Amino acid sequence: MNQKKIGKFIQEKRKEKKLTQMELASKLGVSNRSVSKWENGVCLPDYSLFSDLCSILDISINELLSGEKVENDFYQKKMEENIVNVIDYNNKKRNKKIKRVLIIIFIILLIISFYKLFVIHYYYNLEDKYDYQNYFPNNKNISIMNVEENELANKEFENIKLYIPEKYELITDKAKSRAVTDNCDSYFLNLNGDNYESAIIVCSEANLINLDKYDIRDSLFPYLNVSSILEKYNINSITDLVRYYEKNYNVSFNIFSNLNDVKMNYIARRYANTFLPNYDKFYYLNNLDGFYLSLDDYYYAKLLVFSVFENKNEYCYSVYFLNNNVDVLNDEIVKSIISSIKLK
Repeated sequence: MNQKKIGKFIQEKRKEKKLTQMELASKLGVSNRSVSKWENGVCLPDYSLFSDLCSILDISINELLSGEKVENDFYQKKMEENIVNVIDYNNKKRNKKIKRVLIIIFIILLIISFYKLFVIHYYYNLEDKYDYQNYFPNNKNISIMNVEENELANKEFENIKLYIPEKYELITDKAKSRAVTDNCDSYFLNLNGDNYESAIIVCSEANLINLDKYDIRDSLFPYLNVSSILEKYNINSITDLVRYYEKNYNVSFNIFSNLNDVKMNYIARRYANTFLPNYDKFYYLNNLDGFYLSLDDYYYAKLLVFSVFENKNEYCYSVYFLNNNVDVLNDEIVKSIISSIKLK
């Protein structure tokens, strides 16, 4: 089907009828730009317009598709040719549309793929700035510690009561020790400058709603909604977060990975490896939502991390046991302190 020949024929017949493009367009209910495209051979009129167009131009549909007047002797032959040409034209038009759709789909898939690769790089590789190979949870000495309640709690903090042995003195003056920090209550045994026999430091920690303390925050691109991701994975406490990381820390990601899996892994990894140092012993606390670390190779340090819940609100704390004398803060005293935790 010769579009240019048809277009020229439409133009000739329009001029014979002394019609402008605007007038013809008005009669057909289309724009004059459409008429211009027909006459320049850019495209054909829509099939729904054939009957009205031919009636206005006083030609047959067979002549319109032929692009010329058809004598009676050749009318049947031309009609058959035009039928074949229309079918061929429709097939080409349909194939062109299919090709265009496939190209659009390919471009969309390409964009999605590049975006996913960027997110994986951003959250999994680029943000992996630290050497985590020697950190949690590569040391697998993990067990459960049963916490039996006691009545020893004698000190009050923001939302909890906790046992502090009587000989320990609360120090709030930062000039007396570098271990005195904001948001923490620091108790020392025999403090002398930066030297002390042992210390118990109770700190209010970031909960799951406020993880920006560990540089885990919502970002604009690629968008990360921490609260939403935690909710999707049923992570309700810091213990849940650490347990998730313990099970999924060595998962690798690729272009087919779920982006929420990538982001959840990032949140858990940043928390676990920023907050939990290397350790010798690791306990999940039974009857208390938390965990307990023992770092016997570093000043006999021990660390307790736990959450308490009240009216669906989570309050997170850490208790640092710093011991320069192995006999002072022994495991029994530490367990007594752990077991004394109560809501006010």
